[in-house]
Order: sequence, then C-alpha cells, then structure tokens
Amino acid sequence: MLRVLGCITQDHDLRLVLLAGALCLFACSTAMGLIGRARASGGRARTLWIAGAGFVAGSGIWATHFVAMLAYRSPYPFDYDIGLTVLSVAIAVALCGAGFALAVVRRSAFLGGALAGSAIGTMHYVGMAAVRAPAREIWDFDYVAVSLVIGILAMAFGMRLVMREEKLRAYSFGALIFTLAICSMHFTGMTAVTFAYDPTVPATTGILAPDALAVAIAAIAVLILALGMVMAVVDHHLAERAAGEAARLRAHIAELESTKVALEQSLHDRAVALSKADMASRSKSAFLAAMSHELRTPLNAIIGFSEVMALQAFGPIGNAQYRTYVRDIHDSGNHLLALISDILDISRLEAGKAELNEEPVQLSTLAADCLRMVERQAEAAGLTLAQDVSTALPRVLADERRIKQVLLNLLSNAIKFTPPGGSVSVTARQDESGISLSVGDTGVGIAPGDIARAFESFSQIDSTVARHHQGAGLGLPLARQLMELHGGTLTLESEVSAGTTATAFLPAARILARARPAAAA
Repeated sequence: MLRVLGCITQDHDLRLVLLAGALCLFACSTAMGLIGRARASGGRARTLWIAGAGFVAGSGIWATHFVAMLAYRSPYPFDYDIGLTVLSVAIAVALCGAGFALAVVRRSAFLGGALAGSAIGTMHYVGMAAVRAPAREIWDFDYVAVSLVIGILAMAFGMRLVMREEKLRAYSFGALIFTLAICSMHFTGMTAVTFAYDPTVPATTGILAPDALAVAIAAIAVLILALGMVMAVVDHHLAERAAGEAARLRAHIAELESTKVALEQSLHDRAVALSKADMASRSKSAFLAAMSHELRTPLNAIIGFSEVMALQAFGPIGNAQYRTYVRDIHDSGNHLLALISDILDISRLEAGKAELNEEPVQLSTLAADCLRMVERQAEAAGLTLAQDVSTALPRVLADERRIKQVLLNLLSNAIKFTPPGGSVSVTARQDESGISLSVGDTGVGIAPGDIARAFESFSQIDSTVARHHQGAGLGLPLARQLMELHGGTLTLESEVSAGTTATAFLPAARILARARPAAAA
C-alpha cells in the first residue's frame, strides 16, 4: 500500500491525478444513471440504454488511464501505438457493455460486475503495451495479479450493490466504488512496472504523440459530458411525464372512488327498493288471497240464489220485470267472478307462482269444446262460427284448462268486437317449429300503433265498438302470459275495419306425437 501511495505522490503530477479521478467519477455516475434507465425500460430501449452505459464506462476507464499516463513523470519521452490505443478503448467499451447486459438482463449482478471489472485490467495492460519509449518494461507480477483482483472484485461488489435496489443512494455508492476500483487498479498496475533505459529499443511507426492523445482524451470527456447532459434532459422529461401520469392517475383514482361510492349507494338503494317491492308483493298476495275468499263466497251465494230464482224453484215470480232483474244479477255475478279470477291469475303469473297441470291435449277436441261454449254468444251477436282444426293433428303436452282459457279469451274478444253479419274462425297449422292455433275475425280491427297497448293490463283500445263492450282489459295480457308459461307466444295481426287474427303458438318441444300420413287410396 505504501509503495502504491509513493508511486502516486512521487511519480505522478497530482493535479492530473485529481483530474483523472474527477473524470472517472463523472463517467461512472453517468453510467449508473444509464443503467438505472435500462432497468426501468424494456425491449429495444433497454438495449440502447445498456449500450450507452457500456460506452460511457469503457470510455471513462480509457480516459482515466491515459490522463493518469499523462500525469506519469517519466525520465523518457512517451509515445503511443495508435492501433493498440484504439484496441484498448474498444475492449473497455465491449467488456463493460457485456457486463452491464449480464447484470441487467440476466439478473447476474456479481458476474456482470466481474466482467466489467475485467475491462479495467484488460484495457490497462493493452494500453501499457501501446507505450513506446527508449526503455524496457520490468514487471512485478505480484502487483499485476493484485491489480487485476482489485478491479474485478471491487466492480463485482459495486454492481451487486447497485442491482440490489433502485434508489439514488445505491447508484451513488455504486459510482463511488466503480471509481475507486478503476483508480486503484490503475495505480497498482503502475506500481508493478519499472521502465529501464535501453537505447537499443527500435523506433516504431504509427505513433500517437502525447498532445494528440490529450486531444483524444478531451474529445472523450466532452462526449461523456454530452451524454450526461442528454441523460439529465431525458430524466427531466421523464420526471415531468411521470408527474403528469401520477396526476392523471390520482384524478382517475378519485373518479373511480366517486363512482364506487355512487355504485354502492345505488346498490343500497336497489336493495332497499327490492326489499320494499318484496314486502309489497307479499302484501298484494295476502290481499288478493283475502279478496278471493271474501268476494268469492258472497258471489257464489249471489250466483246460486239468482239461478234458483231464475228457475222459479220455489214458485213463480209475480212480475216479469223481476225475472229480467234476476238474469242481470246472475250475469253480473258471473262477470265479476270471472274478473276476480283473471286478476288472481295475472298476479300469480307476475309473481312467478303459477304452475301448469300438464297432460296430453287434443287440440281439435279442445277447439270444438270452446266453440260450443261461445255458440250462443255468437248467435246473439249475429255472427258465424267456423272451425278448421284437423283431427289428425298430434297431441300436445299442455295444461288443458289454461289453453282453453286462452282460446275462450280470444274467441270472446273476437265476438265482442265483430259487428253483426261478420264471422269468427278457429284454425290450426303445424310446421317444424311447432303448432299455431289462430282465432280470426272480420271485426273492427286494431291500428298497428295500438297492438302493443292491447297487451297491457287494464288497457282499453278506444273505438266505438269497444266502448259498447266494457271490459277490464285483462284478457289478452293474461292469454299472452299463459302462452309464455308454456314456452310459446301470442301475437296479433290486425287491420282497421278488416279484422284481427290472434295466433297462439306452442313450440315443437310440446308435441307428443306426429300426425301419421294418410294411406294412399
């Protein structure tokens, strides 16, 4: 150690030694900044940052070496071989770049640092081989070995420290350790050599004079300074962009938090609304159940007693007007009972509590039964009834009472809104998709814009005929929901003053047996 210090203080110009150390520290600090950018980047950008770090570090090692060589007080004039001098800087840049790539990309900090440390020794001894002087070099190989070990181990330790964490403190310590490694290796290597005067050493060509070397070193220093300034500009730009991104991110987070609060409030309000709706539904169900019992019981008595009075089972009624009143009471009671039944059915369907009593149903028989039930009503209205439902149609799996309810509702509407002299027909058709049961009339029809309203509960289509036949407006909505409960549909096709066709469709999945083809005659 004392010998190395003596070499520095006695054999070198300390001003140039300090200059070499400052240049080395600046180059190492710049290289650390570039390594930091490489770690934060990826792909091609990472490769460019690593290459820049290798160039700066390698050039810094080279510049430090030759500034220190200019500081060396030799009794003999020194010149330098141009080829070996250029080779020395190329070796330093290549090995530093490879070491940094190994540390950053392969995550092998110790080996990458050791490879970068080998760049110091290799560059130093290739640079020493470039020295041309009237003297021979005498080497102390112990110091040579120590110099190489110092460079490799110190750089390996420094790189491991840098790669441990991405903080300014780590990069600062790394730059300091790299600088100590480079300077310690150089001056230990210079302690290992002694120049002995030998006038027989032949002169060589391709020589680089110290003045030209100083110019080259100055150019390298300017280049390193320029790279440092570029890095500072890039750092400033990236810092501004990061600050902008952070501000936008904070605003986005605040917006998300606000949205989250709004959503949570909306979910809470929805839960409260659903709870209230459920309570209202249960209250409605309880009310309808009570109404069913409280209204049906007296209605059944009214209907039953009116039938007894109409039949005059206990003797004749004195005045004919009373018999008319009895029939009106009976008809009104039946109408009110049907209305209550429709309201209860609608409520059960909307609550999802309606169930089907499924069984095989023959549609031709069902259509005939329904036509018989409305036959007197059609005769009273002066209408003609027609049926085109083949007995060869297959049976379907359905709730017979519900399908009959649908068909009776459609027939009742058709009869109600068809003027005298018109006709009402029932037809059935089968195709691959299923079976359609249609009720057509030659009545007043419905405007296209009113068809959707016809399916709304308690809705009335304003027409002259409709006003003469008041109803609750539940027939079509109830019929549609009953068909949908079967997995089918109910549709209307209508033209004003031309008539209406209502089609109840059952899907093919409900067909139990296909019609057999008729035998050839």
